[in-house]
Amino acid sequence: MADDKFALQEAVKPYSAGTEHSQSVPDPVAHFKAIPWCRALIEDKANLDILVPDRRPLDSGESNFVRRTMNTPTTIKACVTFFRPVRAHPKLQASSGGALSKSQELLSGGGPENNENPKNPFLLFSALCDLGVDCQSYAGTMHGGLYGVLMDEVMGTAANFQSANGAYTVRFTTNMRRPVRTPQVVLVRGRVIKRDGRKLHVRGSMEDKNGEVLAEADGLWLCMAENVGRSVL
Repeated sequence: MADDKFALQEAVKPYSAGTEHSQSVPDPVAHFKAIPWCRALIEDKANLDILVPDRRPLDSGESNFVRRTMNTPTTIKACVTFFRPVRAHPKLQASSGGALSKSQELLSGGGPENNENPKNPFLLFSALCDLGVDCQSYAGTMHGGLYGVLMDEVMGTAANFQSANGAYTVRFTTNMRRPVRTPQVVLVRGRVIKRDGRKLHVRGSMEDKNGEVLAEADGLWLCMAENVGRSVL
């Protein structure tokens, strides 16, 4: 069992962020583990790894919107990402957290018929984001544009793990289900469901602490021939 999990971890380990992250919260993992429903997700035995997204500004100014604007005590003060197979590897322990998601669209697809490579599976990426009051539009309600921003970032992370040189968003559709109250911690998910040559079909969701789907998204990413960098949320 350990050997199989180690093999999957090694396949994605090069993308893991460093220990320096420049988030507003000194220890984002501990921050979320102090919240019971978040702790259960983070400590799921089927998880392959936990990433603390690097928010240090780049000299080029790349990703300033995520690294600066959305990285403050009153916007997104803490974020961690973790990932796992949708269908637990035969020799790995199954999820201890029950159903993965109420979004059936997110969990569909994959497999040989959708060109999933078992050596580089379509992993389910999940990000916990602690949203502050400066994410709001109407008082107490998150700005509608952030549905797309947050899901696009996590879905893009899932796409980048399928592309040696990164991937660009070509098409993105957001379906808003419920308002997001702020402040609040939300769970944002993303997963590649199909590969067609350089085209990656990706789906995502945003969920609350009760597992209710706040929004869903689907999109198309294109694998790049040259390195374009990797956005990670």
